[in-house]
Formats: sequence, C-alpha cells, structure tokens
Amino acid sequence: IKIKNDIIADYKYKVFGCGAAIATTSVASELAIGKSLKEAINLTDNDVIKTLGGIPDNKTHCSLLGINGLRAAIADYLVKNNHKKYIETIEKYRQAEYDIPKHRDEIVKFLEGKPRGLKILEIGAGKGHLAIALARQGFTCLSTDNSNDELYYARLNALYYKLDEKIEFMEQDARQLEFLNDSFDIVLSAVMLHHLPQVDPVLSEMYRVCRPDGLIIISDLNDKGKNIIQTLLQQEGKHHVDMGWKMDEIKKWFEMKNCQVKKNELECETVLIVKIIE
Repeated sequence: IKIKNDIIADYKYKVFGCGAAIATTSVASELAIGKSLKEAINLTDNDVIKTLGGIPDNKTHCSLLGINGLRAAIADYLVKNNHKKYIETIEKYRQAEYDIPKHRDEIVKFLEGKPRGLKILEIGAGKGHLAIALARQGFTCLSTDNSNDELYYARLNALYYKLDEKIEFMEQDARQLEFLNDSFDIVLSAVMLHHLPQVDPVLSEMYRVCRPDGLIIISDLNDKGKNIIQTLLQQEGKHHVDMGWKMDEIKKWFEMKNCQVKKNELECETVLIVKIIE
C-alpha cells in the first residue's frame, strides 16, 4: 500500500484463487485507491459485491479477501508509520539528555523480584512507554488514559513491538476510576501529575484501588526534566502545561495516610515508591 497525504495512492496485491477471488480483490483495490485511510478502512465486503453488481451465493466468501487484505495493509502502514515518528521523538529527547525509555526501565526496576502475575494498573498511558517497558519484562498491565488519541498511539506502539497481548488499554478518568476498591497489587503513573489542575482526586483513586500491602509508584519531572520538555516544546511552538505540583507535597499526602514513602531521583525525574500499610 502507498500513502500520500493520508490518501491511498496505490494498493497492490497477489491473489491465488478462482475468478471470483480475483475479481473481488481487484474491485477492493479500485475502491480503495483515492480514498483517505479513514474512508478505506470503513469499506466492507458488501461494497465490493455491490460494485460488482452481485456475485454467486457460493462465492460471497471471496468478497472478504480483498477487504481483509486492505485492512491488513492499512494496519501495517499505520503501525510502521507511527513507529517511525515514535522513534524520532525518542531520539530528539535523548539528544536533549532526556532518555525516556531508559527512565521507564528504571521505574520497572523497582519491581525486581515481584511475581509476574501481579495485577498492575497504569494511570496515564501516554504513548505507551511505561506499559511497553513493563511488558518487555514479562509483566501484564492495564493501562488507562482519558485521551482516545493517546490510547490509539499507545496501541500502535504495543502492536509494533508485538506486546499488545500483555497490555490492555482502556479509556478511564483518573479522578473516577471504574474499578472496585483494592483491585490492584501495583498502581503506577509516569510524568502525568504536573499536568493536573487538582491532584487530590487522582491520588485518592490511586490509594482506593491499590490493595493493602500494595505499591503505588509515581514519577514526575524534576527541574532538569521540566527545562528540557519546555525547551523542546517551545521549539515546536507549543506550551508545556505545568501546574507546579511538588513531589514533596505528593509524598506528604501519602504519609498522611500512614503510607511508607521512599523518594528516588533519576536524571530527569523524581520517583516516589509508596507502600500501602494494612
């Protein structure tokens, strides 16, 4: 499949089969070329049959061949194209001395020795950096975000690395999670809290859904990380939203709940390891 400006410029295929298989695949190609990706992915086998003016009942299954091939080609393009942009962004930040994958790996190291069957919740999936780091170490997790766009890109990244079976992505409002009390062994969040106008509701939900004797791990930007992010976004004409929450304030919040809290400094982030006391 060839894409130019999100329009399908060409869709080529090789088909082995009967005349109906060849005809329906050819029509699927003709229908797809010139359409946007969003339009093409909505094409169905009924569109193929209608364009052909009908096909024999015993050949209707053939109409799916070209459509399934088209969807597979679009998926392959989207995954690879997204990965290219993903890697470009990682490299840009790495050159600015903020290695995002390395920081996510550092967070996962706090789970060394933990059994792989734990129930893990991530709040704030973003592009999927932390969920991918967890999956690479054999953990499964439920990764949530309130943005469908972010979840879309996170899913594409997980698909590229063939880790999608270890990660379940779900749209959730972190202020009102749709989970029962004490549902998870570990709750994690990376570089999210500084965006929030209010942190109390989110911290309360983290605490509520984490089991007694469980762990809450929160990371956020330190001064170096904030400066790097702000500089890079300004270069793109964007504004970095920072509500100014201090990790020491977050630490005190959990200590007021009689939790044990350890503070760790990474190069560009501060990490809190919160132990829930029964």
